[in-house]
Amino acid sequence: MGSNVTVSSSSTLSTLGKIPWMLFIVLFLIATEYFQISLEGTVGYVFISVAVLILFIEMFKSGDVSAVSFLVDQFWAVLTVILATGLLSYLWFVEGQQPNFFHWIGYAIIIADALLNPFNSFRTALRNFDVAG
Repeated sequence: MGSNVTVSSSSTLSTLGKIPWMLFIVLFLIATEYFQISLEGTVGYVFISVAVLILFIEMFKSGDVSAVSFLVDQFWAVLTVILATGLLSYLWFVEGQQPNFFHWIGYAIIIADALLNPFNSFRTALRNFDVAG
């Protein structure tokens, strides 16, 4: 008489939520240095646009998360900051070049992600527990 309906918990959004998006910014900056691609012009502006989009994706991901996914997200945020700092140090001290505007924007977005996402997770946890803040 009745039909069995199964609901899959793995949707496209949950799959996209597991990807450490900020790592792509660092990998892009490393790739541009390795392949000697200039960030001036269209490439730089596309980079900024994608980096801001990734920041919004990461902010969306940080809301209403479980404890394990919060810790995994923090691991990726700290690793991304470490990699970005290593790249900045490499450019400055080994290559002897000053990072340009596009490098600084990328670093600022990475730091903003590492600082704002724990705040957003904490804020949504307070809201979920109905704590006045």
